[in-house]
Amino acid sequence: MVAVSERMLSRHMLMVLYDVLVCEIMVERTSLDGAVSIVTGAGGDIGTGIALELAAAGSDIVIADVDVLETEYNQQSTQEVSGATRAQEVADDIEAHGQRAHVIECDVTKPKQVDAMVEETVSEFGTLDLLVNNAGVITVTPVEEMADAEWDSIMDVNAKGVFLASRAAIPHLREAEGSIINTASIAGDIGAAGLGHYCASKHAVIGLTKSLSLELAPDVTVNAICPGIVQTPMWEDVLTPELDEPYEETIERVIPMGRDQTPEDMGRTAVFLAENRNITGQAVTVDGGILQNVI
Repeated sequence: MVAVSERMLSRHMLMVLYDVLVCEIMVERTSLDGAVSIVTGAGGDIGTGIALELAAAGSDIVIADVDVLETEYNQQSTQEVSGATRAQEVADDIEAHGQRAHVIECDVTKPKQVDAMVEETVSEFGTLDLLVNNAGVITVTPVEEMADAEWDSIMDVNAKGVFLASRAAIPHLREAEGSIINTASIAGDIGAAGLGHYCASKHAVIGLTKSLSLELAPDVTVNAICPGIVQTPMWEDVLTPELDEPYEETIERVIPMGRDQTPEDMGRTAVFLAENRNITGQAVTVDGGILQNVI
């Protein structure tokens, strides 16, 4: 009986040890503890939500944004967007919760600035594990009335910015076996009158996401997040006035779940995608059922 008990005890201990080792391996593969992430457009609402959630999951954060744009074709209708100034406030919040944060002023449409952003990140932190291409702008104009400069502005920030930042980051992400997460939109799945340039830019982001997922496998995962309706300046200052109905009525009319989405929703989705190594090439919709509400 004693020998049997000893064998049973030894077997039990081996099973416990196995479970512990498996858990440690899973944590090593999925945890963001000690990771370094760049979030572009992090001075905006969605970018802030993503940066804060990644920091809460254990990542140090490089917060990239810009104070002055070369064009007024954006949701604030001004060149003075104060993104880098707000980014510093986000950095202070992250550091107050125990993670490192570093602010870099970067216009994602400028190749030299983007390359410098990535190199400064690696110089400061020693690595780069995650790139979140979140910077984005919007205007509303029918194609027939649209100036070349307006088209170029939306496409340059929303699509070319993703290309430039990804290209600069890829060598470091390959080395770290990291991830790219792109903020697309439900506009990347549909068309919308007055938003031809914006929809085209977000379709481009989703197409680039899927292509990069194949180019960078098996080293780097690449996914996109497609927000629905989030109460940001894009809606408050641009889309709601164009719809000519109160924001709350829009929510009730188009979202089956009856509530808008939040920056924190996008942040939690980013954490989920960054921690899962078998999800790649996906455009994850976070819209409360908007795209299902077709009848």
